[in-house]
Amino acid sequence: MAKKKVPNLIVEFASDSGNLHYLSVLEYRRENYLVVVDNISDEDIGAYVLDFAQQEKLDTKALMGIITYWFYRGSWQYPLSFEFSRLGISGQTNRIYKTFELPHVTRLIGNDFRFDLTAPPKVRRRRANMIPAGAEVRLKRVDQAKAALLSLKSALDTVSP
Repeated sequence: MAKKKVPNLIVEFASDSGNLHYLSVLEYRRENYLVVVDNISDEDIGAYVLDFAQQEKLDTKALMGIITYWFYRGSWQYPLSFEFSRLGISGQTNRIYKTFELPHVTRLIGNDFRFDLTAPPKVRRRRANMIPAGAEVRLKRVDQAKAALLSLKSALDTVSP
C-alpha cells in the first residue's frame, strides 16, 4: 500500500511584539490549541498544550517561567522536553504533552521548533598521549576553597554510617 503524501506544513508568524515568542496556536481537526511546540518531525508535531495545564493542576506561572528560561537559554539547540527532563519535572509535564498527526494539522501560528533527533550525535574525543617514564609530573595547587570542600566531604563521609 502506498503512503499518502503529507502536504507541507504552513507556518504563520504573529507580528505582534507584545506576545510571548514561544507560544503558538495550532488548529487540529477544527479545534484550536494554545501550545508550545516541542519538535516537528515528518509525521507529527509534539507540543505541550497549555490549555490542559490548569486541568492537570500544574502551576502555570512557574511553567511559563521555565519555558521562558528555556526559550532564551537554548531553544535553538534542543527541544523543551530536554529542559523539563534536565530539571526533573518531565513526569508532571508529560501529562500535558500531546502528539498531533501532521496530516490533520491545518494551521500553525507561531514558532516551529524543528530538531533533527534521528541523526546520531557526534562525539569528539581527544587521543590520549602516554607520559614518558622519565618525565616528572607536577600537580597544580588546589585553591583554598576547593581544599576546604574536599576536607568537608571527607569528614562527612567518615561520619555517615
